[in-house]
Amino acid sequence: MRRKKETFLKSRKGAALLEFVFCFPILFVLFLFAVQFAYIMITWQVVHYSAYMGARSAMTVNNLQRKSRAETVAKRILAVVSGSPADSKEAKDRADDKYIRLDGWGRLPNTKYLDQQVEVDIPMIDIDPRGLKCTVKFKMFLLVPVAGRIISFFAKDKKSEEEKKWEKKLDEQSYALNPALLAQYANELEVKGADKKEKLKYPYITLSSTSVIAIPYATKFYPVAK
Repeated sequence: MRRKKETFLKSRKGAALLEFVFCFPILFVLFLFAVQFAYIMITWQVVHYSAYMGARSAMTVNNLQRKSRAETVAKRILAVVSGSPADSKEAKDRADDKYIRLDGWGRLPNTKYLDQQVEVDIPMIDIDPRGLKCTVKFKMFLLVPVAGRIISFFAKDKKSEEEKKWEKKLDEQSYALNPALLAQYANELEVKGADKKEKLKYPYITLSSTSVIAIPYATKFYPVAK
């Protein structure tokens, strides 16, 4: 009996399976974080490009038209990475055609909430001595499970007292990181569902980029476009 007990304790049968059971969930969550961060970096590059192109396009018109011109260009660029969760072939479930229609290709999918995601700011007067300044803020949906909600929680600017306590506990490592508990505190964008009655909430982060372009004398005082 004693020999059988010693043999059982020394046996390594099933050890690999047990290690896999313990390690796989952790590795899978790390994989989800890697995917979400990759999406964030790609989107941030597009946001930066949209700010640059918004400033360039606004440079060719007068002060009153600059914001609308830059907004049109920025939304047309950011429509590629909008990633709106709900979409269909119906016109009500997509952004305006002037932002999403590509000549010879068709309409970009998943753009329903593009207007709510993009915010463009250009000063009415040339305050910046370096040239025209265009700031683009883009609310990016974080749709990767688990990772998206956790990232949106830590990226949230205005936190309630309860949320600040949770963040402090996590920073001090006095409490385990539990995605299920943090889900209710995620930074969420509220949008209307397909039936216009149901309200949906999606985790997001705000990506911001500012571009300043020097304005040539000719376009500063005598805009090319009317």
